Amino acid sequence: MTDRSLVPALDSSIGILELLAKEGFKSANLTEISTALSINKSTCLRILRTLESNGFVTLDEDLKVYSLGASLISLGNHAREVNDYIEVASSYLKRLIKTGFTFVLVKRVRKTNLMYMAKEEPPLKVRLTVSTGEAFSIPHGALGKCFYAFLSDEEADSINKSLLANNQLLTNTVSPETSLECLKEQVPKIREEGIAESHEEYSLDISAYAVPIFDNCGNIILALGSYMPKSSLGQIDEDELKSVMKSTAKEITEAISMLV
Repeated sequence: MTDRSLVPALDSSIGILELLAKEGFKSANLTEISTALSINKSTCLRILRTLESNGFVTLDEDLKVYSLGASLISLGNHAREVNDYIEVASSYLKRLIKTGFTFVLVKRVRKTNLMYMAKEEPPLKVRLTVSTGEAFSIPHGALGKCFYAFLSDEEADSINKSLLANNQLLTNTVSPETSLECLKEQVPKIREEGIAESHEEYSLDISAYAVPIFDNCGNIILALGSYMPKSSLGQIDEDELKSVMKSTAKEITEAISMLV
């Protein structure tokens, strides 16, 4: 069952662009794209040709693979100018990487999706990395749970129905404890403590923490997250990390209050 209010071709087009923004699909052929998104091959080809004609994707004629096109650069730059608050929020990430962990900002970009808008990685030879522009479903991982917990009950229920209808709810997790019912049980604690966490729920040996950032009406607009190897938790002061993240999120909320 799909949302009848959506335009299928447009929804598929957005899905293709989001797929090509992911690390494993930066260059993908027609079969890989149509299979990953469950789009009819001929329909997928027509959409790709339309996107290519407008510069949103490019086709390597020799390898027969598609990748994101240059037209998205100008759109991205314009979006960055419009979303001044993301630039302001991003400036706070640099102070956090002295912990040795990766920090990110995510924004809700579709009804059920979050996207990495900014990141800062520590200057280490071996480190965790993410790709800005990559999207993932609410309520996956600490960041997804954070956003989910601070939505209104009506919005959360609407997301549940959309994800369940499209067989997306928690399908990428590796922990059997991350069921919808388990998630709902965590919401009061996340709201009370102002922070969400996950440990190997989304990726093996990866732990994460996430805190909310609000607009001037008290609605969650961004989430600040940190990623680290789960094995490193015994070597850090978790309470200190949580405190620093919450205080930084509060500073960001205050800094962007006049922009959103």
